[in-house]
Amino acid sequence: MTVELVVGVGGSDDDVAELHSLFEALVEDDELRAARKSLAAAAEQRGTLGAEEVIRIAVDSAALCTALSTCVVAWLRMRRPTLRMTFTGPDGASAEIDATGTRAVEHVQILEVIERVRGRVDGAS
Repeated sequence: MTVELVVGVGGSDDDVAELHSLFEALVEDDELRAARKSLAAAAEQRGTLGAEEVIRIAVDSAALCTALSTCVVAWLRMRRPTLRMTFTGPDGASAEIDATGTRAVEHVQILEVIERVRGRVDGAS
């Protein structure tokens, strides 16, 4: 089953530049070539001007979830940002990863968040 995830970036000095950098990393990743991905306007939120962007990426297998997680961790390790990443599933469930300062984000953390928002937690496949 294909599930579209929405990935957002916030809390950095330049959220748009960070989001575009992540999108470029996803596009260039050979293992994610099969995943449909795009930049899109974020849903309007109270207190914002509605100009935020998000990444939409469709994943249809555990292999693509693993590839997405691996790519995100590699991207985070290439920078020392202060940012939060939000992953949102099709039912609106969301989870955040805080990558503030030198705190290392591990592959398993990202994969757990992806699986949680896809609705597949505790080993359910």
